[in-house]
Amino acid sequence: MANLLSSLSSFLQNKESIHAQFFKYLICGGLTFVVDVGVFYLMAWIVLPSLREGDPFGMIIGVLGGQIRIVPEDILLRNFVINKIVAFLSSNTVAYITNVLFVFNDGRHQKFKEVVMFYVLSTTSFVFFTLLSRFLIARYDWQVTWAYFFVFTCAMMTNFTMRKKFVFKG
Repeated sequence: MANLLSSLSSFLQNKESIHAQFFKYLICGGLTFVVDVGVFYLMAWIVLPSLREGDPFGMIIGVLGGQIRIVPEDILLRNFVINKIVAFLSSNTVAYITNVLFVFNDGRHQKFKEVVMFYVLSTTSFVFFTLLSRFLIARYDWQVTWAYFFVFTCAMMTNFTMRKKFVFKG
């Protein structure tokens, strides 16, 4: 048992192995995801309504005794983007901190440049995938939740690759 724990500890502390990095990135991504989802759906439900009646999250709110506010489609699409921006800023801060602490070696760039590059690449990915999700919602009538989860998965894979190649060392 001690050997297993020692091996697991070594694996998790390894910032050189792509397998260890990706595994830790998924774990840190899970935390980032919880922050993103939490902020987005609280905003979409309470602050700036951006859910439809048939949305899976909206149905969960209904089962729990809550209600969603229905807004016109143009307001829904505007609120969706604003909610995504707030969730992005919150979750991206968590992503940067966990990436530096647990996943990647820093040092490819000076800290200020590293942070700027992290946010520039993340923002580029965010803009592209938010526009894609907005398109899926508006053009193909996807529910907000399906578009949200689809693009989150695509963005996670893209961001891992970009952060590894351009932001962090190794």
